[in-house]
Amino acid sequence: MPTLDRPRIEYRTPVDLVRELRNGSLRIPPFQRGFKWESTDVIALFDSLLRGFPIGNLLLWRRPAPAATVRIGPLQIEAARMDSAYWVVDGQQRVTSLGGALLAAEEATDPRFRVFLDLETARFHSLGVRQQAPRQWLPVNQLVETTALLTWMRSNAEWLTDAHLATADAVAKAVREYQIPTYIVDTDDESALRQIFDRLNNTGKPLTKAEVFHALHSGLSGEVPSDLRSIGAVSAEAGFGSIDDRLALRCVLAYRGGDLFRDDFHDEFVSDTDREETFREVATILRVVVDLLRGEVGIPHLRLLPYSHVIPVLVRFVRVHGEPSDRLARLLRRWVWRDAIGGLAARGTSVAAVRQAIEVLDAEDPYDAAETLLSLAVDRGDFRPDLSKVHLNHAAAKVNLLGLLSARPVDPATGQPFDPAVLFDAGHSTKDIVKEIVADHSLPLADGFANRVVLGRGLNRTARSVLSTASAGVRASHLIDDAALEFLRSGQDTEFLEARAALVERAIREHVGGMAEWGARGGRSIADMIRTAA
Repeated sequence: MPTLDRPRIEYRTPVDLVRELRNGSLRIPPFQRGFKWESTDVIALFDSLLRGFPIGNLLLWRRPAPAATVRIGPLQIEAARMDSAYWVVDGQQRVTSLGGALLAAEEATDPRFRVFLDLETARFHSLGVRQQAPRQWLPVNQLVETTALLTWMRSNAEWLTDAHLATADAVAKAVREYQIPTYIVDTDDESALRQIFDRLNNTGKPLTKAEVFHALHSGLSGEVPSDLRSIGAVSAEAGFGSIDDRLALRCVLAYRGGDLFRDDFHDEFVSDTDREETFREVATILRVVVDLLRGEVGIPHLRLLPYSHVIPVLVRFVRVHGEPSDRLARLLRRWVWRDAIGGLAARGTSVAAVRQAIEVLDAEDPYDAAETLLSLAVDRGDFRPDLSKVHLNHAAAKVNLLGLLSARPVDPATGQPFDPAVLFDAGHSTKDIVKEIVADHSLPLADGFANRVVLGRGLNRTARSVLSTASAGVRASHLIDDAALEFLRSGQDTEFLEARAALVERAIREHVGGMAEWGARGGRSIADMIRTAA
């Protein structure tokens, strides 16, 4: 009968976890369902650290670990092979939250890891990648090391008060010194480990036992993505939503080169090693593409991407030219949005157009490739949204909804902006998220986006009632000004819908214009050309 050494109990601080994640001795298995927590869960975790509330135990399994690319939320760390590493059996959500935020709060594109401390109120907040943090919001990754915090304080010394400094010091001390009970199991007896897992894993939003142990064995064996479904899961792990097998295949074919739409896939690889290397590289590149789409391009979730063909096109660009940044990323953002609006005008994108987009990316210079790609999209600065499109099977409806989201709609219950990535990654239907304001569908404009508002789930009153009594700031975030509010309160629904249609259309046009940058010149900046010449 297998024997089990008694688990030993240790205490780890968040600083300990960060150090072990950095050096690769703490491994998070590659869970197929990815990171499940929402921004509110991560904020609650940091609040518990500050207030000394219990956050539960960690369960770690001491086992060898292969050389691997370790991913902790937004970060990627190249870890060496180790004879003795610690695998997270229970506590993946907490370890990922702490590691992702404390290592990369400012660089992350996923708002769940973009955690800031408000020095005025000593409260934590999350922030979207395109949102600017108030100056009194301290990124939590500055709390881990004294030197980093002191550097941040010196760079902001001109406005920091004694109260701010005291708050930063107190919170840093609370986070650094928080003791997390950690059980270490050193055994080959997996059945006993599963029993321990069952008895610990009874709170929060746990992964199932099958998910945990499948992920553990995948990590222990150094397993790489082996099929199209595992490629599709890569974007789901990032909170962007899972791409289907057909789109995953397009990404693989884009990486390989040649015709993106070829049907014969059976002879694509010359060996198992060729296939494994390709799938591993496609998974790596797909993470770069997802970060680009969620960050610079401003598409927070796959369900809001107007046309999916941009993903394999961007995979090909990264394959040929590497990860885009700065001006190159802005050129690609313009292309995504101009291509989307062009697709609306043409009622779709042809296979020939996608093939042409792929072909131009093999130019030797990345700026030449991006400029040529951009030239394929027609400048449509006269764009006007079609507010009648409300179902997300229409690209026009996705553009409309992105325009509404650009106003950063606020949850009336919490006073915080909704996180679009979390709203759409939770699997809710559009009707659960986007509510109607006026109930009378016989009115003109009642079936369109003039009558739609992002309020999320859990609303126990009608949208009309909520918005009629909301603060001016909340109403403004939902594109309702004083004039529209007066129509709504007085029952002049036709006039309300007309007034709000104008507000919504303007918001969508301004958002699309800001992303597509109609008429903006392409090419390199002068600084880029000087650096190249040098």
